[in-house]
Amino acid sequence: MKKNLLKILFTFFLIIFTTVKTPAVQFDILVLPADILSVCENYFCFPEVSEIAAEDVINNINSYNNMSAIELSSVRQKLAQDFELQNTVRDLLTNYSKNEKIDFTKLNKTAESFGVKSVVLITSYATSDKSDLKRNLWELLEISSAFKTTSPLKLTTSVVLTDNINNLIMWSGKYNKIVSDTNGYFIAKNQAQAASQLEKIKQYSKNNIGQTISQNIHLRFFPKEVRTFKVNRTTTNNTETEKPKFVPNALDHLIKPQMIKEIEEGTNNTQNPADEFIFEF
Repeated sequence: MKKNLLKILFTFFLIIFTTVKTPAVQFDILVLPADILSVCENYFCFPEVSEIAAEDVINNINSYNNMSAIELSSVRQKLAQDFELQNTVRDLLTNYSKNEKIDFTKLNKTAESFGVKSVVLITSYATSDKSDLKRNLWELLEISSAFKTTSPLKLTTSVVLTDNINNLIMWSGKYNKIVSDTNGYFIAKNQAQAASQLEKIKQYSKNNIGQTISQNIHLRFFPKEVRTFKVNRTTTNNTETEKPKFVPNALDHLIKPQMIKEIEEGTNNTQNPADEFIFEF
């Protein structure tokens, strides 16, 4: 009788322990574009470039397992209801967009208000070859359209991922793009041309910087999820190529030193020629 009871109890506990799963690690992230508090402040009433990039980054992050980012609509709603938090965020983003410096006191207060431990800050501005003055891209589009200027413009997007528990920068990046055509034009004589310019920026964000930024963020939280495949190719044309062989964590020796270097230098991907693109009309 006792043996049967012990067997039943053992089976019962075995079932419980085998069915209970260890809760997965979940990373909640707040993405803040520098222009989140601006409402239709440009002539075209277009969303600012930082907002466009932030939307794409949020969508990409939410497509990953064990990662989530708060939707911008929810962020705006919370800021509209809390004026003290709104002023804190405004000061934080103004300081970052103008000086690319981070006030961790204000940042930590913001992160705590949204219940996250990591924040992504994104800012974007445009300059011309005639002036280093940082301006909004749509402001320059309005000026170039009104005065028919032909100066090529460089769009710069800066992003930083912070760890608000340890007050450090986990990763940062800077991306440059020439938005004028090969003749140096960046104008919009009518609404259709202006909408075309907006669509090009949206495509650039979605297919380039949005993906690159979100992939780098994912890499910082899950560095060992990077996988490579080794392909052994044959020298004869008659023999079929061998199937790719899975090599787990093949890039670990490359990832860790690079991550350390980026944290120490606080920058990544600056002045990279690979990020230079030209829009053609």
